[in-house]
Amino acid sequence: MTGIAIITAGREEAYQDYLQSVKDGHDPAEFERYLSDDEIDALTDSETGNVHLWGTSVDSKWQFVEGGDIALIYRDGRYIAQATVVRTHDNRELAEHLWRTEGNWNPESPWEYLIFLTGLEEIDVDVESFNQLTGYKENYIPQGFSRVSDARVRKIEDRYESIETAINELTGSGVRVHEFDEESSEVESEEGTPDLGEQIVTASQDGTQYEVLEELVAKAFSRLGFEARWIEGGDDTDVEITAPIHAVVEVKARTSGTLASPDATRIQGHKERHSADHAIVVAPGFTPAAIEDANRQGIVLLATDHLQGLLERREMYGIPPEKFAHYLIEPGAFQDDRLDQIDDELGTRLSGTEDLLAVMEALQRADPEEGTADRLRLILKGMYESERVPEQHVIEQSLNLLAHPSIQLAAYKDGHYQPTTTIENAKVLLQQFGNLITKVGASDEE
Repeated sequence: MTGIAIITAGREEAYQDYLQSVKDGHDPAEFERYLSDDEIDALTDSETGNVHLWGTSVDSKWQFVEGGDIALIYRDGRYIAQATVVRTHDNRELAEHLWRTEGNWNPESPWEYLIFLTGLEEIDVDVESFNQLTGYKENYIPQGFSRVSDARVRKIEDRYESIETAINELTGSGVRVHEFDEESSEVESEEGTPDLGEQIVTASQDGTQYEVLEELVAKAFSRLGFEARWIEGGDDTDVEITAPIHAVVEVKARTSGTLASPDATRIQGHKERHSADHAIVVAPGFTPAAIEDANRQGIVLLATDHLQGLLERREMYGIPPEKFAHYLIEPGAFQDDRLDQIDDELGTRLSGTEDLLAVMEALQRADPEEGTADRLRLILKGMYESERVPEQHVIEQSLNLLAHPSIQLAAYKDGHYQPTTTIENAKVLLQQFGNLITKVGASDEE
């Protein structure tokens, strides 16, 4: 859940600290004695080239601030700026280096609890409007560093699509976040309308359609079974996947048909902002140099025609997102060989589902004392041609699966397996493995 942190810069000394450390930022070289090179790179704003941060002594509220939260800066009855939290860090030595000056430092209450920021934008919002949004009393004035409670944040989320969208409507800055639930919505295209995959490929080849493409890609990942959201506008990633993997997705439309560089530095900043584990770039195609760069930087490149291929396989076979995720976190270009691997797995699943249905049908025909792997194999030999009959160890595995507590299509009793339902009901339940059952049913009729 995205939170809201409030930084107060009311005193003149605090306002000067805001101008120096939050608005202008510090040269990354100032942090070399206190942070690792990787940390400095992650905290450096890709747009300004500086490190922007604030320090507080209020650890009881600071400890609940997380990367991705929105920070609002308050001064004299107005909110004057907003930014996004990159990460937090407890470092008294660094705080003293940055801010310890005579008359501007209390050793009994040091500002060692650091909040690193990015994407600062100046705004002008009166405190009354903010109070109305958050449900504070009209005369509420923030005193020192604070954080809007989770209960108030949840109420805002109930009224708006997201916290980001609510703040965007309030301030006119930042991003708008749109959640998608394509799995539960109608996914068939109207007659004559290109399907989602076709729309993505077409939009990706028109450099003016970048916003359209971003939304389509978010819908695509949602339809693939991922939890995905479109982040519209602002200096942020385009799509965020939150489950079953956590990844940022950069979406690029190119009239030329190819992307020359994935812009690894910018992507790394977006990964840090969202605390994501992986980064994916979606574009119509990629140059060899872009592919080499992605391999070095641990970025996944996904061409829009391959995304279209994934959508087709999802629709046809009901592949779970975990299977796709395996191929979407391997750095480098997602190329034809990865689709081939998915197709090989589909063939294996199809064969396995055929075996399950064959064993289930044999159980239906068997007498109670014939529910063993060797006896069922004899029954199957009478039902199918020899090449269709599973080996005995495959039948044993199928029986174990059919009797598993999560499926319970068969029961094991007195050394024999017995069916617990009809073959028709079994086919319905096994639909959870995807549309493979439909394909098996079709092949049985041929």
